[in-house]
Amino acid sequence: MTRSCSGRELPEFEACRSETRRRLVLGSGAGLALSSLGFSPELLAQAIGDPIQDVYVPRAKYALLIGNRDYPNRKDIAPAHKNVRDLKEVLQYYEFKVNDYLDLDSTAMMRTLAEFSAQMSALGETRLPGGVAVVFYFCGHGFQSSGNNYLVPAGVDPSSEKALNQSLRLHEDILAAFPQSYPGISIALIDACRTDPSIRRGVDDFNQIKAPEGMLVFFATRAGRPALAPISPDRNTFFAGAVVDVLRDANGVTPIDDLFRIAAVECQSRVQSEFDKAGLKIPPQFPESTTNLRGRFLIRNRILELRRSERKQQQFLTPDGVVIDAAKLEDRLRIILNTLRPSRLIRLCEAFDRDFPGSEFNQQIKVTLAGARQALESQRSAGLSSDLFADTVGDKDYRDDLIKALRGDKDSAHRIAVAYREGTSGVTASPRRTEQWLRFAAELGNGIASWELSEIYNQAGQVGDAARFENKALELGYRPPPRLATRGY
Repeated sequence: MTRSCSGRELPEFEACRSETRRRLVLGSGAGLALSSLGFSPELLAQAIGDPIQDVYVPRAKYALLIGNRDYPNRKDIAPAHKNVRDLKEVLQYYEFKVNDYLDLDSTAMMRTLAEFSAQMSALGETRLPGGVAVVFYFCGHGFQSSGNNYLVPAGVDPSSEKALNQSLRLHEDILAAFPQSYPGISIALIDACRTDPSIRRGVDDFNQIKAPEGMLVFFATRAGRPALAPISPDRNTFFAGAVVDVLRDANGVTPIDDLFRIAAVECQSRVQSEFDKAGLKIPPQFPESTTNLRGRFLIRNRILELRRSERKQQQFLTPDGVVIDAAKLEDRLRIILNTLRPSRLIRLCEAFDRDFPGSEFNQQIKVTLAGARQALESQRSAGLSSDLFADTVGDKDYRDDLIKALRGDKDSAHRIAVAYREGTSGVTASPRRTEQWLRFAAELGNGIASWELSEIYNQAGQVGDAARFENKALELGYRPPPRLATRGY
């Protein structure tokens, strides 16, 4: 077997030996800790190469913030203006150029979005890959109807008959305003309810959505649930407060999607605390995100860049008294970033957390560990072998999705299933692999994958499995399209 580490083919061990010497001294504390986990020098050398995912630090950063507080019939959202002020402050700290607006009616919202979209389109292809970051934030009333998300302009009663026609559609009017031609990341933060005011007798039409390519959509709440807000204008909504505080505490090395995972847990914790004080026993609000990103995106400013440069010169003392410099610390992180099995990833994260409890990568390790545990539980619930993740196939997009899926990303797992169904992303079409990845994605919480799996089982006459995954899709917030009578079920 051969492997190319530097452009020439050599026997695998010989090719990696110089790379091992350069990046990892196995006699150090890092090497000893990893050797105790059962990894050979050859395996470590392979894992410690350049990360599979590209890492981007956008330099051109823009934001559009809208806070609608004024609604008729005593339906004001008191924290809306404070949310915009606080989010503007933290984004400006990260050197975003921020446009912020308050209490926009329908015409003003559409005009503002059109102007912002034109500004983003003007960026063109002049930026380096991953060089642009765009944030859209909306605080106000929202609802869902017929599987679509709507944002309500100021001055419109969200429960009135005219709300549907006067509100903006998330996909067509909002997300479409962010052109996907520029190479970067777009983030939509939707701080609004996702209930349906017209629901009667418990019938709903709530759908999970797919984020457009290059986007991360972060909802304050799950489909069919309200987004809660204090009645004081001096407080943030629970969602905005969590996002602002997490961004304020970030150090520039945790990927932005991991930061939002932390914010989701923090939001739930704050709502639960309020419920406990009031003696409420209902489930707390929990934010939901959907992503379609390639690579890892870090948000920094000049201050964080300087601190990052200084930290690279530091040394660390492990609990065992071993001195390790920052370069070897990053080698340990690189192994984690390249690991493709949930069980192995868990062990590596636990060892890293034990050896470097106060490192700058602490947040990222904890999020990765939580995602790997979720992935392992989902793998076991789906009855899948870990061999599913060992295929050395696929193009760069496939490998990027694989890394994310094994860290608990339901949307990446679903995209892999679609790749096997359609024979794209450098893999050969495989019904068996399609079914396996749909099961994995469904267990991670992707309602669309669960519904597609139920369709496969229906066509195969596996009625019990079909019913189970159809019910799971409904539980996950996905409302399937109406079935035709001619389809035979």
